[in-house]
Amino acid sequence: MASAPFTSGYHGLPHLAIFPFMAKGHTIPLIQLVNYLRHHQLATITFFTTPGNGPFVRSGLSGAGDDDVAVVELDFPTNVPGIPPGVESAEGLTSMASFVAFAHAVSLLRPQFEASVAAMQPPASVIVADAFLYWTNDSAASLGVPKVSFLGTSTFAHVMRELIVRDDPFSVVRPRDDDGSPPATFSMPDFPQVKLAFDELMMAFKDPTAFGPMMELDGKMGKAIEESHSLIINTFQGLEAPYIKFWNEHVGPRAWPIGPLGLAQPAFALGPARPSWMEWLDKKAADGHSVLYVALGTLSAIPEVQLKEVADGLERSEVSFIWATRPKDIDLSSEFEELTKGRGMVVREWVNQSQILQHDSVRGFSVTVDGTPC
Repeated sequence: MASAPFTSGYHGLPHLAIFPFMAKGHTIPLIQLVNYLRHHQLATITFFTTPGNGPFVRSGLSGAGDDDVAVVELDFPTNVPGIPPGVESAEGLTSMASFVAFAHAVSLLRPQFEASVAAMQPPASVIVADAFLYWTNDSAASLGVPKVSFLGTSTFAHVMRELIVRDDPFSVVRPRDDDGSPPATFSMPDFPQVKLAFDELMMAFKDPTAFGPMMELDGKMGKAIEESHSLIINTFQGLEAPYIKFWNEHVGPRAWPIGPLGLAQPAFALGPARPSWMEWLDKKAADGHSVLYVALGTLSAIPEVQLKEVADGLERSEVSFIWATRPKDIDLSSEFEELTKGRGMVVREWVNQSQILQHDSVRGFSVTVDGTPC
């Protein structure tokens, strides 16, 4: 952990303590927010992370001066059951069951976080923390600092979560052993155009043992949002006006659409060594080929049958594609990669989606919510 006190600031500006969840999709929007605030001299920042995530954070905050942003690294706990050694980011996890263990490990950072916030000079004006860091509500209360929640997912996702908790579609669409056949889908009462099937509700729980722990974690996250001063969301009125309105009128706390943050700054620099997937896209552009980008998210557990259908569709399509997939989602087989060799590339690591979508060769994309950059 960095030494105290942590000094940041143009005097007179608010001093924000910003703490993202340890996943790149959660961290990038808050880095973009920080750079926007710095550029317009609206606040000074202390940004919390861990040593394993520090280089990534600092690369996103490139050009930061000591007087406008400080990066504080909290020592990540070691030998945590259920987490592979050395993993400090959700991209290194292999299942939703390990995600719950990871979220618990992150909660062990609380004493370091509270000591660091208490040492901030000038004192923290507000804590902005990812809703998965549910325990920061108690930290903020004990320190006497207002807490604002952040999640990078859409307002639609927030609203649907609340309605699922309220209306319990599981009880309606869950398959039964008796002769009664439940409806194939559940229409959300407030948004009847949204229809959910049991398989879609259970998509995140490829491992059935993760259902109970994930529901418990989800409840803590929901309570953290509910008890926060307010909620900031990486979205905008032109995209999600009905859902923002519903949230503010029927759920709360007040949600502020502050996006799209991806437009607030240029995409992350790739550094001196271009990754193999970017070199592959460069070659496609040079050859005049259009590429389809496919991303199904790093955390969502997509059913194997659906992944095989995606693979079959890509094989039959005869289009060039780049497919970012989780390392252990599915064995796509050497046959698939051989049949698509040259026109397709499967990437089993984190990729910079903004860089891919801005590449001259990419002319289309197919993504899930978890795979969608904002």
